[in-house]
Parts: sequence; C-alpha cells; structure tokens
Amino acid sequence: MLYKIKKAGDEKPTSLESSELSDQGWTEKDLENYLFKHLRDFLSADLMVVSQSKPGEQADLVALDREGDLWLLELKRGSGHSENLLQVMRYSQLFGEYEIGNLDALYRGSHKNVKQSLVLAFCEWFGYGRNRASEWGEKLSKRHHLVVVTNGTDDATLAAVAHWQRHGVDIQPWPFRIYKGTSEAFYFDLPELFIKGKRVSRKPGRCFFVNTSRQGDRSPSSLESFMLKHECVLTTGDAWLDKIFAIPAGARVMLYANGVGIIAYGIATPARWIDSPVEFGGEKAHILKLREFRKLKEPLSVPEVFKAAGKKYRVSSVYELHGEPGVRVWEAAGRQL
Repeated sequence: MLYKIKKAGDEKPTSLESSELSDQGWTEKDLENYLFKHLRDFLSADLMVVSQSKPGEQADLVALDREGDLWLLELKRGSGHSENLLQVMRYSQLFGEYEIGNLDALYRGSHKNVKQSLVLAFCEWFGYGRNRASEWGEKLSKRHHLVVVTNGTDDATLAAVAHWQRHGVDIQPWPFRIYKGTSEAFYFDLPELFIKGKRVSRKPGRCFFVNTSRQGDRSPSSLESFMLKHECVLTTGDAWLDKIFAIPAGARVMLYANGVGIIAYGIATPARWIDSPVEFGGEKAHILKLREFRKLKEPLSVPEVFKAAGKKYRVSSVYELHGEPGVRVWEAAGRQL
C-alpha cells in the first residue's frame, strides 16, 4: 500500500486509493501477456521465459533459471485465496511428470519461428555452450519454485503458504496493487519477493566496464577483436586474471575502448569461461561469455560516457559503475544501436 505523507509531519498518513485491472481497461490475459515479455524487468533472478498459458492445465507463466529450476507463476486479477495455492501446486505435480519433450513443445508453442530445441536455447541463453545440451537435458525442471501473483492476498492464503512452506514446498504469494495513473499509464506496485531467503525481486542491476586494451594509437587490440568476434569479455595477466569473476551472472557488461568509449555490450552469463583458462598472447586468460550481445553503430564516446554518468572514470581492466551512474551509461549506450 502506498501512503501520502505531508512533509510538515503534523498530519496522519493518507493511503492512496487502489484500483483494479478492469478499471484500467486490462484483463488478466493482458497482464499475462505483459509479464511474458517483461518478467525479467521485475525480477533480479536471471530467467528464461519458456511459455505462457494455453487451454488446458498449465501455469500462466513458465520460466527456467540458470540452475535449470522451473518457475511456475499463476496470475489472478483479483485478491488471493488459498485455493490458488492448490492450483499452482497441481501444476507443479503435472510438470513433475513431464519429459524434456513436453517442455520443448511448450517452448515452441509460445515462441514464434523457433528453430532450435529448448535445451539448446537454454544453453545459449545462459552461455553454457551447445556441447552441454545432453547434460542439461537431464537436469532441467527437476526443482520447482511456485509463485502466485494476485491483486492483494488474504490471511487464509498467508496461513496456507506458511503451512506448505513448513512442509518443504517452495511456494510464495506475490501480491500486487494497482493505482490510477494517466490516460496512457497506470501504477503497478509489487512488494519484495524472496525465494528461500534470497531476494529475487528487482533491484538495481550491476554494471561493469571491461577495458579492451587499446594502446596509444587507439587502434583495436587483438584482445578487443577476440571479444567482438566471440561475444565475450576476457582478462589476462596475473594482476587482472581473476577480476572477471567479480562480474555476476545477469550483470550488464560494456566493452570500453581507451580514448574511444563504449563499443559493445551484453549480459553476463553463468559460463565463466570457455575451456578456461586459455592462453592469449602468451598469457593465461579467463573468458566470460555474454548474451544479448550488441555492437554499437557508433561508439558512445568518452565525453558522452562521463556526461551520462555525471562523473569521470579511469577504467581499469574490470571496473564496476555503482548505482544510478551505471544505469544511465547503459541506457545511453543502448541509444547508439
């Protein structure tokens, strides 16, 4: 619930009037379609969305995380009731009987023009490499996380959740609230979401520069050429070799060329290296694979980087841009595509 508090401090808080999806011209299916496209914008957990509901017994949204765990999300436009928990638990039971072929069919049915299997798509999304497809095919969806997304919840639901959690079921309510906005938008409020004590609701993403080691003549280095060709970042030399491990999976990584600025970017995957450590230029190197890799049409110049961040940087081999400055630079780089 959102409250309005006057800065004078002499009046009690006033709760803002909540709304309903229907009041905003949306149905439950509209919300499902939106979350199918933007679920990862609400979660810090690095998820690959597999499918959304079709006729029959199936959760509204199905996703996989980098450990191969299955996420089942059930959406309700109204307030939560304890029977919603039984529904999503029933889905978990059904998915427990699925073979990888069943999951693959769900994936292909929800994504148009898919040309590869779910297992291959999973390996590429999380950077594990196609050669590990058979290994991951045996692991996917063995553990389940159950989430019920509702417009508020009641005490009976909370009591039921506590009961099932005590008995080892990984199930969570995620109650949202809707508030009136403008003719073009409304406000969607979500509380923090925790899975087994770990926060998975959205928090500011971490942003990193990785220096491509251009020298005084500003021409592309062999290191930079390798990164661009293989859509990755890497570090060499004893002083910097392990700095790549400071970058967590899901972090936003920008390739920074000395004197030029940002030339490409991508999302860090859990795959820390490819046959690593490898040898590069006579030195050991550690490689971090990136997904959603993009080369900028024009570099985001050094002055533009500093302007977006609101400060200047001396970029070492691996450098983290903490907080909002990093977000602003990432967004500015995205406008160069």
